[in-house]
Amino acid sequence: MSWKGAARSFAATARRVERDQQRRARVAAQQFKQLQKEQALTSATQAIADYNDYVSVIKSVHHDCSEPVNWASMQHEQPPAIPSPSVEHERTAQTALETYQPGFFDRLFKRGPGKIQGLQQALTTARQRDTQLTAERQTEYNRQCIEWQDRQDLTRQVLAKDSDVYQQVLEIFKPFDSISQLGSQLEFTFTADHIEVDVHVNTTDIIPDFVVSQLASGKLSRKALPISKFNELYQDYVCGCLLRVAREVYAHLPIRQVVVHALTKQLNPATGRVENQVIVSVAIPRTTLDQLNFTALDPSDSMRNFNHTMKFIKTGGFQAVDRVGLAAPLVARKK
Repeated sequence: MSWKGAARSFAATARRVERDQQRRARVAAQQFKQLQKEQALTSATQAIADYNDYVSVIKSVHHDCSEPVNWASMQHEQPPAIPSPSVEHERTAQTALETYQPGFFDRLFKRGPGKIQGLQQALTTARQRDTQLTAERQTEYNRQCIEWQDRQDLTRQVLAKDSDVYQQVLEIFKPFDSISQLGSQLEFTFTADHIEVDVHVNTTDIIPDFVVSQLASGKLSRKALPISKFNELYQDYVCGCLLRVAREVYAHLPIRQVVVHALTKQLNPATGRVENQVIVSVAIPRTTLDQLNFTALDPSDSMRNFNHTMKFIKTGGFQAVDRVGLAAPLVARKK
């Protein structure tokens, strides 16, 4: 199977109109970069609106998800229809030739033979045009057949749980764009029926350590965000990202379970060095995830639905934890 061919054939779906949440994430990330600069905070009203929108986006990253890919339906997609040869131009020209009747002035000035000769030439040109169109239709048909076969090959491999193509599927559909715009980078490990994902989050560039408000004078006030509020916002963002990753994986691949680990750079007290450490680790079965109401739940509290490890204190933030394995059986753990 040609991976590039499959990517092209899925392009209409993969490059769908940018979802509202993706757009909001992109715009909010750009605005937050400006908010981080003191000199950019010139309009109090706009700065507050931008700040609130950004906080809303990072707290609701788990709300949005792509439409599920219906691989079973794709498996039954019919091949392209064989194109018919083009004859419409010849028919039009032939009719014009056969129905030509010299008018009064054609007879008077003996223009009839010349008109007939012109119509005969037009017929020859029309046949050439039809031949060209037939060739173009055949070329397009051949292209569509190749792409249809690519889709069939990829669909067959996905439904057969061939983990070698899972990465290709995610690269084609790009479901994690809004998360990457908010500073989270992903690494995947694929097996036939479950996927393990490392989500690298960057606290400094993502979570605001300040809050903005408008003074009675109308001027803008910028103050440090209390550490407990900062940590709570960060916790919700991290857990929201883990839920979003699991939702997107299940929307695109027919697997049973996703195991997601959130990592960030922080001080390791055992070594005295800043290292990548796991701060939340959760095994998310499809059956459990499907039962959740994502717009109403608290992303941090939702971890209790799954086998997970997380050590979090409002005043101290996250501490390093061990990675969890597959949730079998599920054992709920408190934060």
